[in-house]
Amino acid sequence: MDTLDPMAAPGPDRRLSSPAAARNREPILKVLRDWLPPRGRVLEVASGSGEHALHFATALPNLRWQPSDPSATARASIETWRVEHGPANLLAPLALDVLQRPWPVPDFNALVAINLLHISPWAVSEALFAEAGARLPEGA
Repeated sequence: MDTLDPMAAPGPDRRLSSPAAARNREPILKVLRDWLPPRGRVLEVASGSGEHALHFATALPNLRWQPSDPSATARASIETWRVEHGPANLLAPLALDVLQRPWPVPDFNALVAINLLHISPWAVSEALFAEAGARLPEGA
């Protein structure tokens, strides 16, 4: 079942929009530039509307940005943003529930979780850290 904020209901083109994503994307990008590797695949969990994924993939063209979300509504939004405005390094969204391990991602060099831990049960944090610890390259 989708649990997205009803205030962010999709328009006729299926894109969701979040005022918070528009407000915080630049400060988050500034931090990501300092911490992400220069190349590789970044897995974003709980990508929501897809606006962050679109912005970061556009700003970081040497990274392959892999959005994911358990919500079919969110994945439809991400895909619509991607098809209409996305650069080639913005990959199609994956159905990923953090609690369902192993995750359906072949490899990733970095993990981004912007809209997850502060609103989820502790078991989600445990699963996120366990999967990241098992899958991320040493030193990531």
